[in-house]
Amino acid sequence: MSRFSFRAFPLRWKMTLAALTPLMFILLLVAIAGAWMINAWVVEKAQQQIRNDLNAAREVFKNEQSRIDDVVRFTAHSRGVTDAIGQSTGTVISEELRQVRDREGLDFLSLIDINGRSLSSATGAATFPFLSQPSFIKKAFAGESFSGTVLFEARELLRESPDLARKARILLNPESDSDSEETRGILLISTTPIIDLDGEVTGCLYGGVLLNNNLAMVDRIRDIIYGFDGGSATIFLGRTRAATTIRLKSGERAIGTSVSDEVANAVLEHGEAWIARARVVDEWYLTAYEPILDPLGQPIGALYVGLLEAPFSVLKQRASLLLLGLLTLGCSSGYLFAHHIARRIAQPIVELEDSARRLADGERDVPLPEADDDEIGHLTCSFKSMTAALQSNEEELNLLNRNLERKVIERTSELEAKSLELMRTQQELLRAEKLAAIGELASGVAHEINNPAAIIRGNIELVLAQLAVGHPAREEAEEALKQTERVSRITRNMLAFAREQTINPEQVLVNKIIEEVMAQVSHHEPLQDVEIEMELKSDVPLIRGDSERLKQVFTNIVVNALQAMNGQGRLKIVSRVEGSNVEIRFEDSGPGITEELQQKIFNPFFTTKASGTGLGLSVSYGIIKALRGSVSVQSQLGLGSCFSICLPIK
Repeated sequence: MSRFSFRAFPLRWKMTLAALTPLMFILLLVAIAGAWMINAWVVEKAQQQIRNDLNAAREVFKNEQSRIDDVVRFTAHSRGVTDAIGQSTGTVISEELRQVRDREGLDFLSLIDINGRSLSSATGAATFPFLSQPSFIKKAFAGESFSGTVLFEARELLRESPDLARKARILLNPESDSDSEETRGILLISTTPIIDLDGEVTGCLYGGVLLNNNLAMVDRIRDIIYGFDGGSATIFLGRTRAATTIRLKSGERAIGTSVSDEVANAVLEHGEAWIARARVVDEWYLTAYEPILDPLGQPIGALYVGLLEAPFSVLKQRASLLLLGLLTLGCSSGYLFAHHIARRIAQPIVELEDSARRLADGERDVPLPEADDDEIGHLTCSFKSMTAALQSNEEELNLLNRNLERKVIERTSELEAKSLELMRTQQELLRAEKLAAIGELASGVAHEINNPAAIIRGNIELVLAQLAVGHPAREEAEEALKQTERVSRITRNMLAFAREQTINPEQVLVNKIIEEVMAQVSHHEPLQDVEIEMELKSDVPLIRGDSERLKQVFTNIVVNALQAMNGQGRLKIVSRVEGSNVEIRFEDSGPGITEELQQKIFNPFFTTKASGTGLGLSVSYGIIKALRGSVSVQSQLGLGSCFSICLPIK
C-alpha cells in the first residue's frame, strides 16, 4: 500500500486548498473581530443612549422647576399679594392662591409676612418661628429668590398641610407584610421675596410640587424619552423609590422598594452619576442614576432612567448569527471560486502536455500555450527573456528622455534667473549714475539754501528771544525754527545722497514717528477733506534706525499721497510686524500709477508734477537702503496706490 503524499494530488486541488485555507482563516478572524466590534458598538450606543436619556430626564426635571419658579414669581407680583401683605390679612388672597395652586398643579402655595406669620396660605400653613424657619424662607427674607429641591421632615409636611403629609407617605417594601413607612417628602420648591415700593422686603411667597407618589411626573419623563413603553423612570427619596414607572409582578408600581447597595454607595454616598447594567426589581436594565442635591449640595435622592436590556441582547444575537451566516457563505463561495480559478490556471499545463505529446509524435508548428514560469518552465523562458529585455530598453529610453527634459527645464530656469539678475543689476547701475549726478547738483545747491536758511534761523531766534513764554505767536515761531532746522538737515542729506548714506543709530519707535509726522503734515497740505485712518499695531517693537531720516521718508510719501488725491480722499497708514521686519504701508485713494511709471518713480529727477524736483522718492529710497530696508509700490489706475516700507527688527 502506497504512502499518502501531498505531491500526488492534482495541481488544481493544491491550488484550491492553498487559496481556501488563508481565506477561511481571514474570514474567521473577521467574524470574531466583527462580533466583538458589534458587541462593543451596541454597548457603546446603549450607554450613549442612556446618557442622553438621563440628560433628557434632567431637562424635564429642570423644566418643571422652571415652571414652578414662573408661577411663584408671577403670582408674587400680582396686586392681590401686595395688598394682602400691606393689610396683613389673607381673607381675599387665600381663594386666589388656591385657584392658582389648582390651575398650575402645585401641591402648596403659601404667603407669609416678614414675621413668619402665614397670611393667606392656600393649604392652611402655620406661623414660622424665626429659629425654625427653613433656609429657603430665610433667603427670601434676605431679598433672595430660591429654587431647588428640598427634603421635608414629617413635621414640616404636617405644618404645611395634613393632606400634604398624608400624600407623602410611602409604604416600604409593598410586597412584604411590614408596616414600616417613609414619612419624609422630597419637593421641588421655589421662593420669592415680596418687596414694597420702598424696596423693603415685607414677606415672601413660596410654593412647590411634592415628588413622593408623583406618578404624573415620572410618567411624563418616560413618555417624553421613550414613548409609552420600552423604558422606565424613577425619582428616589434616599434609597427608596418615591415615584416610578417600574411595576412589580403584581402589576403595581414599585414605589417603596429600595435601590441596590452598589448604586446607593456611588450616587447617595459619593454624589456621583452611575451608568451601568443593573437588575431592577426582577429584570435587567441598562440604567443611569444621577443624584438629586439639596441647597447645601448633599444628595437627598436620585433621578433614574433605564432601558430594558433584552432588545439589545437580541440585537447582538442577531448580529452574531448574521456574521456566522456570512462566514459560512464566504467559505462556500471561496471554495467554488478558488476551485474554478485553479482549473483555469491548470488548463495551460494540460494543453502543454498535449502539445509536447504532439511534438513527440512528429508534428511541427505546434502552438505552445502561454503559462507562468513555474508551470511552463524553460519552454517559454526565451520568449519571456526577450520581452523583459525589450521592456528594460524602453524603460531606459523613457528615463533618458525624462532626464533630458528635466535638464532643459533646469537650464531654462537658470537662464531666466540670470536674465532677471542682469536686469536688476542694470537698474541699480542706472540708479547709481543718477545718484552721482544728484550729488554734484546738491553740492552747488546746498550753499545757496543753507545761507538764507541760516539768516532765517538767526532772525527767528531773535524773535523768540523777544517773545515771552505763553505769547500767542511763540508757538508758530518755534514751529518755524523747527522747520528751518529741518531744511538744513534736508540739504545735508542731499549732499550725502550720492555717496553711501550715513545714519545716526538709535532705538526708534516707528508708531511714534508716524504720529509725529501726521501731526505736522497739515503744514504741508490741507487735511480738511481727507479721511485719515491709522492702524498702528501695538506689538511693533523698537528698531535701530534714524528717527529724523525716517520722518523725512514718511513725510515725503504722505505729502505725495495727499497731492495725488488733490486734498480729497482716504489715506490709510498701517504698521505691523511681518516675520523679522516691521512693515509700514501708506494706502491712498488717488488716481493710481501706471506700471510703466512704477519702474521710474524712484529714479532721481523723475517727476510727473509741474513744480516737482523728482528727488523726494529717490532720497527716500537711499535712506531706506542705508537702513538695510526695502521700499516698493503697488498701484492700479483708478484704484489708488500703496507704498510699502520694510525695516529689519534686528
